[in-house]
Amino acid sequence: RRWKGRVKGLYDRIGGKVPVIVTGSARLDVFRKGGDSLMGRYVPYHLNPLSVGESPDPVGPDDVFQRTVSRYPWQDLLNLGGFPEPLLGGSEQKANRWSRLRRERLLREDVRDLRNISDINALSVLVALMPRQVGGLLSINSLRLDADIAYGTAHAWIGVLETLYHHFTVKPYARKLSRATRAEPKLFLYDILGIPVAGPRKENLVALHLLKACQYWTDMAYGLFELRFIRTKEQEEVDFCVLRDGKVWLLVECKSGAKSLSRQLVKFTGLLRPQWSFQLVDDTSFDRFYAEHNIRVTSAARFCAGLV
Repeated sequence: RRWKGRVKGLYDRIGGKVPVIVTGSARLDVFRKGGDSLMGRYVPYHLNPLSVGESPDPVGPDDVFQRTVSRYPWQDLLNLGGFPEPLLGGSEQKANRWSRLRRERLLREDVRDLRNISDINALSVLVALMPRQVGGLLSINSLRLDADIAYGTAHAWIGVLETLYHHFTVKPYARKLSRATRAEPKLFLYDILGIPVAGPRKENLVALHLLKACQYWTDMAYGLFELRFIRTKEQEEVDFCVLRDGKVWLLVECKSGAKSLSRQLVKFTGLLRPQWSFQLVDDTSFDRFYAEHNIRVTSAARFCAGLV
């Protein structure tokens, strides 16, 4: 419980003579926000699931999308997830078992360490319902009705689960769009094996790659990178929007089979003028650049290989 005080004392005693790495579970991130202050004594780094372009020498944002070699095949990540044990094990059956056991431990151990939740069964129902909302707007009201719990309870539990890296949310971008919605965020999971539908699972895997890149580049002081999405009141949408120091830098639209340009992607690329604009398809052999729109249509596998 007093790990922060011990690390603080160690740092104050030896200064910067000996490098210290402190690792831990999701609870480490929670507990570092309270108790003794470590301000000025550490730099936080995020750990994320393994990715297609995993490398001991990750690319920076100015060298992005030049690498096309996959460290871990896209299809393996899609079938096994990005956590090391199931991915390196290579068995879908064992990967699904690992996913189930992780979920059970999260509910029955990790959650209880942070919050006194007596109705674990209702929490389990809520967690089981969440994969249905992956890639869409997070509707807490819909979840709480299906789980038969109060809105405030559902909101609080979802916040606890996000703190424990069960899922993450992506907020809408609305700064330069007069008709953009400022409504609910989109929901994605860290463990994609619980997502039964192929389309949302693929979009979730792309989201994980983009989140990892944004967090790594921010941690390494390349700038402030934020993952967002675009949605207007007319239901026009672009799946992902990456901001670099507050400016739109990258747009990404996920399409399974459609190789013709997305009308919404063309529109928002023209309006926002990002440095990069991609439409992702399943066909691994397809790669075409539409210079008149500054949009590249390529496979999700090739795109993710060019990231961190």
